[in-house]
Amino acid sequence: MFKFEYDSHKSQSNAKKHGMDFVEAQQLWQDEDLLEIPTKTETEPKWIVIAKLKQKHWNVVITYRGDIAPIISVRRAKSKEIKLYESERI
Repeated sequence: MFKFEYDSHKSQSNAKKHGMDFVEAQQLWQDEDLLEIPTKTETEPKWIVIAKLKQKHWNVVITYRGDIAPIISVRRAKSKEIKLYESERI
């Protein structure tokens, strides 16, 4: 397993803007149907994680650095992301 890492100021800002801080976002990994998609970036490998918590779908951007997993952002999932998540559950 890995350890989550995040900037506390960014976490608070994210909570105000998107309704979830990075502490609560860690609960998304309890979703057995969690979907993880690699993304292309110029800096370092990142993943989009789509998961469900309290009947709402969320999108988390994360990277992995060994056994550390910095959370970059979290927001409500867009409709196409929800469709992808739901289609993978079938």
